Amino acid sequence: MQPGFEAFTLPARHHGAGRSMASAAFTAVVLFGAMAAGVPAVHAQAPAPAASSRYDIAPGTLDQVLNRFAAQAGVLIAIDASLTAGRTSPGLAGTFGVRDGFGAILVGSGLEAVPQPAGGYALHRALGAASGGAGDGRQLPVVQVSARPEGPGDPLPAAYAGGQVARGGRVGGLGDKDFLETPFSLTAYTSQLIEDQQARTIADMADNNPSLRMIYPDNDVFNDFAVRGNKLKALDAAYAGLYGMMSPGIESLERLEILSGANALLNGLGPVGGVGGSINQVPKRAGDTPLTRLTTGYISDSQWGVKADVSRRFGEDQRLGVRFNGAYSDGDTSTVRQSRTVQMASLGLDYRGERARVEVDLGLRRNDTSVPARTTYVLAGVAIPAAPKPIQGWQQPWAYDNTRATTAAVRGEYDLTPALTAFAAAGYSRFEEQQLFSNSFLTSSTGALTQSQVYWPLYRDNTTAEAGLRTKLQTGGIEHQLVASVGALKVRNGIVATSLGLTSTNIYNPVFVAQPSIVGLAGPDGVPRTGATDFTGVAVADTMSMLDGRLQFTLGLRHQSINVKNYSATTGAVLPPPYDRSVTTPGAGLVFKLQDNLSVYANYIEGLQQGATVSGGSNVGQTLAPFVSKQHEVGAKFDVGSWAVTAAIYQLRTPNGFLDTATNIYGINGEQRTRGLELNTFGEITRGVRLLGGVAFVDARQTRTQNGTNNGKHVTGAPRVQFNLGGEVDVAAGLTLTARAIHTSSQYLDLANAQSIPSWTRYDAGARYRTIWNGVPTTVRLNVTNLLNKSYWVSAIDSYLVQSTPRTVQLSATFDF
Repeated sequence: MQPGFEAFTLPARHHGAGRSMASAAFTAVVLFGAMAAGVPAVHAQAPAPAASSRYDIAPGTLDQVLNRFAAQAGVLIAIDASLTAGRTSPGLAGTFGVRDGFGAILVGSGLEAVPQPAGGYALHRALGAASGGAGDGRQLPVVQVSARPEGPGDPLPAAYAGGQVARGGRVGGLGDKDFLETPFSLTAYTSQLIEDQQARTIADMADNNPSLRMIYPDNDVFNDFAVRGNKLKALDAAYAGLYGMMSPGIESLERLEILSGANALLNGLGPVGGVGGSINQVPKRAGDTPLTRLTTGYISDSQWGVKADVSRRFGEDQRLGVRFNGAYSDGDTSTVRQSRTVQMASLGLDYRGERARVEVDLGLRRNDTSVPARTTYVLAGVAIPAAPKPIQGWQQPWAYDNTRATTAAVRGEYDLTPALTAFAAAGYSRFEEQQLFSNSFLTSSTGALTQSQVYWPLYRDNTTAEAGLRTKLQTGGIEHQLVASVGALKVRNGIVATSLGLTSTNIYNPVFVAQPSIVGLAGPDGVPRTGATDFTGVAVADTMSMLDGRLQFTLGLRHQSINVKNYSATTGAVLPPPYDRSVTTPGAGLVFKLQDNLSVYANYIEGLQQGATVSGGSNVGQTLAPFVSKQHEVGAKFDVGSWAVTAAIYQLRTPNGFLDTATNIYGINGEQRTRGLELNTFGEITRGVRLLGGVAFVDARQTRTQNGTNNGKHVTGAPRVQFNLGGEVDVAAGLTLTARAIHTSSQYLDLANAQSIPSWTRYDAGARYRTIWNGVPTTVRLNVTNLLNKSYWVSAIDSYLVQSTPRTVQLSATFDF
C-alpha cells in the first residue's frame, strides 16, 4: 500500500437461505469476542455485490461517506487522503449499483472510483479534471433519489440532509407525503437519530420537538405528552399505522413520526382520544444490504446492556425480507434505590411481489422497574415547594412496576389494476401490568406528603383491523388520489386497584414503611373484565393535484362510532349506562408550492374525544356526544437545500364538560382555546454543522368556564414558551460533538392559576466517533442528559407534578459486521 492511502473492507456477506439469522448473530458475537480479546479479524474476499441496493447514508466528510458506502456494498476502496482532505458530502439516499453509487457520491468533485484488476476500487482524479478539482474544499451537491411510498414493501421517504429526520412521513390514511407537500405539521425522526442519541423511549425523541412536553414519568414505553395545550396519551400512539398495538420498544423502530394538532380524519379516534397530536411508530424492515449489528452499552449508575440488529433478504429478486431486533439491559439507574431490567425482541417480515406486498410484525417486551418514578398530586391551595435533588425519590423501596407486552400485526396490499390498489391490515396486542406503589399527595409547602399504598394489576387486549381501496384518476386537468377505508378497534380490559393503607412522609426526608401484603390478590391474568370499548369508522378522502402538482387540495370525511360498556369487578354485570355514540368529522388541507422549494399550506381539521358519562346533576347517567375539537392552521415550509425551516400558526378550540349551576345540567358547556406559533428547523446549515429543533409559543386559555370564574385564565400544564434546539459539529474525521438546550417557561397547576411551577432549562451534551476497526465499521457514542444535574418540576397538569431525572451518562459501542 502506498503512503497516504487508506484501505477498508468488510467480511464476506452471505445471502443464501442456508445461513440462518441465528448463525449470523452467532458469528457477530464470535467476532466481537475476538476483537475484545485482541484477535485480528480475518477478511474473506467480498462476493460480487447485487446489481443495485437501497442506501441511506448520512452526510459526513467525503472519506467517511465513501467508506460507509463501500462497507455497505461489501467492496474495498483505496483512498488517497490528499484527494479527500477538507471535503464533505451530503451522503447518499436511493437505490444504486456499486459503480453508480460511487459516481453519485463523487459527482462534481473531479474524482472517480476506478475498478482495480485485483478487485475493489481506488480513488483517482478524473481524466480532464483540473488539479484543484471543481469540488476542492467545497461541499458536494446533494444526491437524493426518493420514492413516494404507497404501501408495504415500498421504500420510506429518504432521509433529509444530516440524516436526523426524513423528507416526509405517513399522514394517516393519506399515506406517505413529502414534507413540502404535507398540509400539516409533521416530523419523522430516523433510526439514525434514535441510535446517535441512544434513545430508550419515545420521550427521548420528543426532546427534539418543541411542540411536545412530557407529562408523565418516563419509566418505559408508556409516555404521555402535552401538545398544543392538549394531551397526547401513550395509548394513542400507533404502531405500524394501527392503534392499540403495543410497541416492542424504540429498538424496533425505523422512524418515529410525530404530527402536531388535531387529526381525526387522518387517524380516527384512538383508545383515549387525545386531540393534541398523533405518534406513529414505523417498524424496521430488511434492506437490500445485509446487516449484522451488535451494540454494547452502559447507562449510569450501573446499567449494562446489549442490542442486536440483524437483517437479510432471500429468494428470487430478494423478495422476502427478515429483520430481527433484540435487546437486554439490567442494573441500577441514577435515581437512588431504582433499578430496571428490560428485555425485548421484534421480528419484521416483508414480501415484495410485483402486485402483492405484505408485512408482518411480531414483538415481545418485558420491563421490570423497582422503585419507579411516579406523579405527585398537590392539594388545592398548597404552595409548591422547590423540587428536591433529582437523585432523591420518595417512592417506597419495595415499589415496583412490571409490564409485559405482546404484539402481532400484518399489513398487505394488492394491485388490482395499475391504478387501483386494495389494502388491509389486522393486529392483536396484549398488555399486562402489575404495580405496587404509593400515590403521593403534597399537603404542605414544607414537602409533607400523604401516601396511599396501592396494588394495581391490569390487562388490556386490543384487536384492530382496517381495509380499503386506493386509486388514482384524471379528470380534465386535475389528478385525483382517492382513498376509502373502514376500520375497527376492539379493546377489552380489566383493572382493579386495591388501597392498602395511608402513611406519611416528606419529599426532602422520605420515611419508609414495611411492604404491605398482597397475599390473595389477583395478578394481571386473574383480573376480571371491567371494560369493553368498540371503535368503528369509515373514511373517504380525495387529494386533488393541479398546475403540474404545484397546487394540492385534500378533502375528506370520517364517520366514527363508539360503544363503551363497563362491568362490575365482583359480579361481572354491565354497569349502567352503556355508551353508544357516533359523529362525523370533516377535514381539509391545501398546499401551494410557490417554488419547487417553498410551499405554503392551510388546514381545517377536527379532533375527537369520547364524551363523558354524567355523574352529577339532574341528568346523571346521560352519555354525552363525543367532544369535537376544531383546528385552523396556516404555515410555510422552505427547503434551502441542505437545511429546512417550517412555520405554523394555529388555533385549536377544545370543548369540555361541567355542571351548569343555573340549570343543574351537566353538559358540554366549557371550552378552551389554544393559539400558537411553531418554528422548526432541521438539516445541515453548513458543512459539518447540523441543527434540529425550534421554538413553540403557546397561548392556551380557558374561554368558557363555570359561571365565567376562570374565563381568560391559562390552561394547566401549558407553558407559554417551549424551546428545543440541538446541534452537531463534525470537528475531525469521524468525530462529532453534540449539544442541546431545552427550555420550558412556567406552568400553572390549577385552573384558577393560583399554583404554578417555575421555568426550567436543561442542557445535554455528547460525542461520537465513527471509524473502521479491524475492518469492522465501529461507532462509539457518549451522551449526557441533564448535564448540570439540575432539579426542577418538569410539568404541572391536572393537579400533579412530575420531577426531573438526574444526570444520566450513556456510553455505547456499535459494530457493523
